[in-house]
Amino acid sequence: MDWEPIVSHLDGRRPALIVDGGGRVRFVNASMEKLLGRRFDELTTTRWLAMCVQPGGTTTVKLLLGAGFRGEATGGDLPLLTREGRRITMHAELSRETRGRRRALIVVSQGVREVEAGPALAGDCWCEVSRTVDGGGMVTLVRFLDPSRDSLIHVGRPVEELLEVLGSAPAMRWVGEVLAEHAPDASDVLLPEGDDAFRVVTAESVDDATVRVTVRYLPMRLLPELVDAKAARTAGDGALSERERQVLTLLLRGRGVEDIATMLEIAPRTVKFHQANVLQKLGADSRLDLLRVIL
Repeated sequence: MDWEPIVSHLDGRRPALIVDGGGRVRFVNASMEKLLGRRFDELTTTRWLAMCVQPGGTTTVKLLLGAGFRGEATGGDLPLLTREGRRITMHAELSRETRGRRRALIVVSQGVREVEAGPALAGDCWCEVSRTVDGGGMVTLVRFLDPSRDSLIHVGRPVEELLEVLGSAPAMRWVGEVLAEHAPDASDVLLPEGDDAFRVVTAESVDDATVRVTVRYLPMRLLPELVDAKAARTAGDGALSERERQVLTLLLRGRGVEDIATMLEIAPRTVKFHQANVLQKLGADSRLDLLRVIL
């Protein structure tokens, strides 16, 4: 696509960028470079979403850009991160350009506001648990990631009470296995009904008398990014090309061949060729089998 006619119509005073159907940056004006503290060549040679979007915000940005490409959204908020670590929210106007199979999305700032860093998740903690003669455990020490959380109220109490407070009661089954010395360590992942955060609970023996239990809260919105990260490592181990990595990521997101072809601006038969290579290199029998390989 010829970017010059599009770029020439942009107001240089407002931060603006252009991305193609594959999510690659094709243009950044001087105002956007100044806002992000990053040059155009940095944004085009790296994964700009991972570098310029606030932690946990990548999925939000991808969904908004996707809606913009489909014509379902003409504006929205982008949670961005500058080189200096400033968290900002940019309200952007979205407009799309389509020429044949080639597509571009123009993102122009309509305003920027600073965002204060949010507090640590209240439930993230680790504790030391003393084994009791009946196979249970009493909490002897607790440390929360959130320093304002009162830990002393849990000291001297059964560990199952702490897990109950943290929405992790079902994990007591596996913690109990470690306390009873039936296993040296154990872990469990929970998603309480009506909640939007996974609980990752681990337990490991420290010595004959003590078990360390850790609870981590993992917002559900991060799941796609975790899958993307695992897919990237798997792609590296399988020596996938850059195009094959892009196809793999879109396949894992449930995209069809025609949709992938449109997004990457390539022919459907080329998508099928890359898909066949991905399956062969990763040892998968089908698209569905890719989930086994990745996860």
